[in-house]
Amino acid sequence: MKKRILSLALIVVMTMMLIPSAQASWTMFVCPSSGSTVNLRSTPNAAKNAKNLITKIGYGQPVTVKYISDGWACVEYEVGAYSEGYMMVKYLTYDYKAPTPANKKKSSSGGSQQQAAPVDLSAQFTNMNKQFRTFHKVDKPFIVYAKPKRATGWVNFRYAPNEKAERVRQVRQNEILTVIGQTDNWYQVEDPQTGIIGYISRTYVSTNPN
Repeated sequence: MKKRILSLALIVVMTMMLIPSAQASWTMFVCPSSGSTVNLRSTPNAAKNAKNLITKIGYGQPVTVKYISDGWACVEYEVGAYSEGYMMVKYLTYDYKAPTPANKKKSSSGGSQQQAAPVDLSAQFTNMNKQFRTFHKVDKPFIVYAKPKRATGWVNFRYAPNEKAERVRQVRQNEILTVIGQTDNWYQVEDPQTGIIGYISRTYVSTNPN
């Protein structure tokens, strides 16, 4: 009887050892050297003929990483009907970094390249770094309405929580956005019409349409 109990216990222990432990997810930031966007794909395949593109995620956007394997990160990112996809891990970083400016450009005549003056973006993105460090998802998404300074004006919808970040589009008075995350001074919002996600200053939105 004792031998049977010991055998059963040994089987249970060995089975538990074979079950992979649950891996906690973590936040990383999209950080291509171009300062542009990164492809989110339904499968970890970047071949030109692969028809697996879900969307393009803008520079600085936080994503929830579930695991990393063979140079790809499986991430959660709410956009339209999709909530999970793959992107190359080389385009992700644990802390926000300002994009590297191009240091060369062609002359208008198409001649030889000329060295451009170096551009220091560190001061410009200092506040953005601070905002990303305060980022967290909201427990329950909610609706806000765009409130520009003038009723005939607009509010900038940006890729990252900073007034210098690339503008996705302009949002008009009382346009509806869904808040899915926030920082100290910005909301991470989704456009319910297009599924596009970006940031908008909390100064220029309201929970009241009037």
